[in-house]
Amino acid sequence: MSSAAIIGAGSVGSTIASFLIWGGAYEEIIMIDINKERCEGEVMDLQDAGFLTDTQVRMGEYKDASSASIVIITAGAKQRKGETREALLQRNVRILSSIAKSILPVKDDTLVLLVANPVDILTQLFQEISGIPRERVFGSGTFLDTMRLRTELSMRYNIAATHIHTYIVGMHGDLQIPLWGVGNVASVPVEEFFRLTEKDKKAIGDAARDKAYKIISAKGSTYYGIGACVAKLSAGFTQNRHQIYQLSTWHPQYGCYLSWPAVVSKKGVSGIVPVALTVKETEIVKKAAATIRFGVKNALNPKKSKL
Repeated sequence: MSSAAIIGAGSVGSTIASFLIWGGAYEEIIMIDINKERCEGEVMDLQDAGFLTDTQVRMGEYKDASSASIVIITAGAKQRKGETREALLQRNVRILSSIAKSILPVKDDTLVLLVANPVDILTQLFQEISGIPRERVFGSGTFLDTMRLRTELSMRYNIAATHIHTYIVGMHGDLQIPLWGVGNVASVPVEEFFRLTEKDKKAIGDAARDKAYKIISAKGSTYYGIGACVAKLSAGFTQNRHQIYQLSTWHPQYGCYLSWPAVVSKKGVSGIVPVALTVKETEIVKKAAATIRFGVKNALNPKKSKL
């Protein structure tokens, strides 16, 4: 039976589950959360939608995740008032360590998708803590950022977002960079097709990067966009589609996990796309990689790390 185990039944985890039901990608969805009452309520609510695709939804324990087709981890600590990033990372290390200990050993073909932020750092941390092969552990990365960029272009220039092919790489957050030079619309370079000026590119890139802040300011959190992205990502992997998505994945050139276009299959990440970067783009990516490496090292060895 194909199954997705979602660890974390909050707004993000439950929204992901709802998209998975609508897509019919799995026969069974297992919701896991330390808050049993909340989890039970979400499961009952989701079960009412299961008739759409005959998807079974049930509560589960961590041990149930070990035999799932894919484990989607949305659980993670949120920053407390006055808390340093280092302290937040330490709490997340404890959470990830507990999850890894609870679900291991997993099947040889089980995939793990991290959604909690900072996603690039946490994805690498989970891989190192769990020991699951790198190709089978990945994060949502800049997939949503890329979709926001394409949507922004679509709204400005009235071209369907699905026909705009451009990417954001680096580190999800402030150290992400749109790759204007490699994007295209019907084989025409994005910059040429839309006649983009440097001012246009900055405004569009900033809009894509900052959209989450506006959503959070207005309603408190974001979950529809990431829910849709994770549902599409997970189906791409488990249904062996060999599609290309912007994931947080291991990049050997930079020696860390990084948000980068990668090919997905039922075996996990089967390869990364050799994207050509400009000098400016390379600088941002190198800075992002250094930040991720430092974040991982600092989380695992807080007293020994220096940037």
